[in-house]
Amino acid sequence: MGSTETRLSIDYVFGYGSLVEFIEPAIVDGQVFPAVPGRLRGFRRFWGAVMNNWEATDAEKHFVDPESGLKPRIKVAYLDVEERDGSTVNGLAIPAGAARLAELDLREVNYSRVDVSSAFHPRIAHRVFTYVGTDAARRRSKSENLDVPIRVSRQYVRRVKRGFEALGPGSLAEYERTTEPLSYLERDLELRYPPPSGQEVG
Repeated sequence: MGSTETRLSIDYVFGYGSLVEFIEPAIVDGQVFPAVPGRLRGFRRFWGAVMNNWEATDAEKHFVDPESGLKPRIKVAYLDVEERDGSTVNGLAIPAGAARLAELDLREVNYSRVDVSSAFHPRIAHRVFTYVGTDAARRRSKSENLDVPIRVSRQYVRRVKRGFEALGPGSLAEYERTTEPLSYLERDLELRYPPPSGQEVG
């Protein structure tokens, strides 16, 4: 009975981008749960989730130019994953209680949370979710124009790479090998987001 209660008290979220920074254990309901490095089998990683930066309110995640402090009229691309036979994505499953899941669901308006428990290895005695780009977010990636270009935050790219480098020997090389090449230009963009964590998923 105790093991069932443990499974119900905690879920995991597989991070395949900036969430790999959260390698420290988490305390949920008085219990310590470790983050678990692993892989999603049957998935590929690509730059497929795109947000309209100018549409985000100040109470939502958005980016500003670090020099002017203004919100540029651009689209911003993030990492995304989708099912693909024969592909594997490395990353980190982080423990998340109900409050953390609710926070992520509320913030990640360009993603949908899906259950990938059967695809995550090594198997663990908890549900594993990940976030995949919504249909709308993916459609935005196909509509770049000169007036509203698609860019990627240079700071986001650096943070993702630092996270994988800290994950362990060979993790960064595996990330680079299993991520489709970046097809958008990078730009210096500072994240603005009021809630405490202020970190992107992906």
